[in-house]
Amino acid sequence: MKKIKLFQPYVTSAARKLVERVLSGTQLAQGPMVDMFEENFANEFGFEPWQIVSLNSGTAALELAYDLCNIKGGPGYQPEVITPILTCTATNIPLIHRNAHIVFADVEMNNHLNIDPDDVEYKISEDTQAIVFVHFGGSSAGLKEIEDLADRNDIDLICDAAQALGSKLSTKARFNCISLQAIKSLTAGDGGVLICRDRKDAEKARKLRWFGYDRPLKQKLGDIDLDIAGFKLHMNDISAAIALGNLYDWKLIKYQREAINAVYAKYGAGKGYIEGIWCPQVVGIPYKPMKELLAKKGIEIGQYHYRNDKYTIFNRAENSCPNMTTIEDRYFMLPCHMGMTVEDAERIAKLIWPNSRPGISGKLYAIPIEDYGTMPVTDKEAREKVANMFNKK
Repeated sequence: MKKIKLFQPYVTSAARKLVERVLSGTQLAQGPMVDMFEENFANEFGFEPWQIVSLNSGTAALELAYDLCNIKGGPGYQPEVITPILTCTATNIPLIHRNAHIVFADVEMNNHLNIDPDDVEYKISEDTQAIVFVHFGGSSAGLKEIEDLADRNDIDLICDAAQALGSKLSTKARFNCISLQAIKSLTAGDGGVLICRDRKDAEKARKLRWFGYDRPLKQKLGDIDLDIAGFKLHMNDISAAIALGNLYDWKLIKYQREAINAVYAKYGAGKGYIEGIWCPQVVGIPYKPMKELLAKKGIEIGQYHYRNDKYTIFNRAENSCPNMTTIEDRYFMLPCHMGMTVEDAERIAKLIWPNSRPGISGKLYAIPIEDYGTMPVTDKEAREKVANMFNKK
C-alpha cells in the first residue's frame, strides 16, 4: 500500500546541479545566483525585476512589509491591524513584536477559509492601519472584495501569499509576501520573496534586508554611512540556486497541482471541497474520524494551521469569530504535491466522498517522471522546454 504524506518537498535535478556549482565556487553569500533568481522569478510571475526582493524566509517578507507600513506601536499607541484568525502563526507573531492591536477577522466558511470580507468591513475602524489577507492553502477567494475595501478606506493591504504561487496574486496590495520554505510549491530549502507595488518601498526593502546598507554601493566604495537600521534577512546563493533550479520546473509543478485539484473537485465540488494550489481543503466534514479512516489507508491529512486566538500570546486580541468556532473540528487539508499521481488523488477523493458521482474533469496526459511514477500535465511542449533547460545546466 502506497503511503501518501500530507506534504513532500520537491527538488529538481537542475537545482542539485546549480547548488553543486555554487558550492564549488567562491561565493556562497548573496551574489550572482540571487540576482539570477530575482530576474527569473519576475519574468515567470509577471512582475518587473525591481519589484522582487529575495529574502531568507517568508516570515522575513512579512517583517519587512510590516516595517515599511510603519506598524510600530509605542507608549499609549497601538496600530490596529485586521488579520485572519485562521493562518500560520508566522503571519501574526511579528505583529506582537510590533505592539500592534490585532483584530482577528473571521473565516468566510461557506465557500472558502480565507477571511470573510463582510466581517472585515464590519471591523474596520478609524484606527485601522492595515489589512492582512492570507491566501489560505493558496486560494485567492475573496481577494477582490478585500482589495476594494482597502482601497475605499485608504488602508494598506498586505497579502500573506506564502502559499499562493500559481494562484492569483494581488496587483493592488502594497506587498505580496511569498514563502519558499521546504514544503512550499516552489522551495529554496528556506527563503522568501517580498513583492513591492511601489519602487520606493522596494529600494528601502533592499537596504533593510542587509543591515540598512546600499549593498552594491558598499561593495564598490567600502565603508559607507548607515542612515536606517536594518536586519540580516537577505537570501544567499545556495538557497537561490535551489529556488532557481526548481523554478525551471515550475510549469510542471503548477500543472501537477492543478490536476490533483481537478480530481478532488470532480468528487467534492459542492460537498465541502475548497480549491488550493498549495493545499486543497475540506470544510464541513468532521476532522478526527476522517483522519483515522485515511490513516488506516496510509494517507495523511491534517489541519496544520489553527485558530490563532488559542495561543496565549494572542489573548489580548479582539476575536469575535463565530464561523471559526463552527468549523473548528470540521476542516482539514488534503495532500497535493509532486509525490502524488492523479490516481492517488482519486483514491483519496473516493474515501472522503464515497457516495459522490464524479463530475467532469479536464483532459490529463500522464507523462512518466523519474522518481515518483506518472505526473499529469496539460502542456507537453512546456515539459520539453523544461527538459531542455535541464540539459543546458
